[in-house]
Amino acid sequence: MATVKAIILKHQKKEDNTWNVKIRITHDRQTAYMATSHYITIEQIDKKTFKIKERNNPVFDQFMLDVLRIRKELSLLGHKIDCYTAKGLVKLMSNKLSGKPEGINFFDFAEKQTQKMEEDGKRRSQSYRAMLTRLYEYTGSKELEFSDITSKFLIEFDNYLRNKESRNGTGKISQAGVRLYIGIIQRLFNLAKIEYNDEDRGLIRIANNPFAKYKLPSAPQTRKRALSPETIRAIKTLKIPVNMPGTLIARDVFILSFLLCGMNTVDMYFLDCINNGRIEYQRRKTEGRRNDHAFISIKIEPEAEAYFDRYKDMIGDRVFNFFTRYSSDKQFVTKINSNLKWIGEQVGIERLTFYAARHSWATIARNECGISMDDVAMALNHKSGHDVTDTYVKKDWGRIDKANRAVIDFVFGKL
Repeated sequence: MATVKAIILKHQKKEDNTWNVKIRITHDRQTAYMATSHYITIEQIDKKTFKIKERNNPVFDQFMLDVLRIRKELSLLGHKIDCYTAKGLVKLMSNKLSGKPEGINFFDFAEKQTQKMEEDGKRRSQSYRAMLTRLYEYTGSKELEFSDITSKFLIEFDNYLRNKESRNGTGKISQAGVRLYIGIIQRLFNLAKIEYNDEDRGLIRIANNPFAKYKLPSAPQTRKRALSPETIRAIKTLKIPVNMPGTLIARDVFILSFLLCGMNTVDMYFLDCINNGRIEYQRRKTEGRRNDHAFISIKIEPEAEAYFDRYKDMIGDRVFNFFTRYSSDKQFVTKINSNLKWIGEQVGIERLTFYAARHSWATIARNECGISMDDVAMALNHKSGHDVTDTYVKKDWGRIDKANRAVIDFVFGKL
């Protein structure tokens, strides 16, 4: 339980021979001091004990009102008081006494946004959760308000991240990782300003903008992951030992992705719609960021039918039975990439990852089949860049069908 007491600090005598009355808050064996607007002279101090005189002291009643109010506010916190350090309580009580709007806790806001993404099944919530873990490691406390996040804070957090080991044990956190984590903080800042600021009415609860001076690290050049047609054929025909069922699934899912214009694992895991020989879904990675909800329709080509039969969900809840084989989409992704490493070793590809199927489809479509960049982007379900035009022009999924057929014929030969 926190204790509150009005005191003076003997060594803090002012030039006019007065002392400022401090309010001392002690909590969890920590002590912090709050300055008040009250000053006293030596006549109002007991010279033996150097404590504030209570009798014949007109200032006493004034600062005791502050003390009593603080005790009441601390009591109202209840068990939430355990979330604060003594210094945090001082900051909170200072705002209460001054009438300032209570500061907005960054961790509370970020947690609320992350939980909503998790409930909506958004995989990017994992990145938000990882950022919060790193940020808590850095601050050592969840008493972080938006006003505490300055450009200096971000620069120091940036340096901290660059000197930390990555979770996968491959070395220090990369520049891409730093950009990801601090980019999430920037997005949360923007969301919080929308929620808490009302410029029309002059209500600004989050006034600072640390990103005016701090600039996110530039995006590093990505390693090209496209494979040659010969390598893709080698993966498709690779003999997988019968005692390696997980590796067989990884190989099949990789080829299936290639046959479906680079469809990703998470969308396969949740896919629940086949309509007239076409798979139809909203790309989970970007559906919440686009007006069209990242909807796409892809024709199931004959080469892909065997994979649909092999992994058919007999229950009928989804298209594939991957959700019965793996406990979550995250485990599905992890296991696929883990087993692809062995496949990569067999075909001479170092660190083969699932995303190589998507990169390979796009590269072959553009460079070998002469498909336009707009049609490649459409097949990959990327945002077109023609926002206004998209509101007028109905999408022609046949363009994707034509592009995919050309790529499949180029790599595997015509049926």
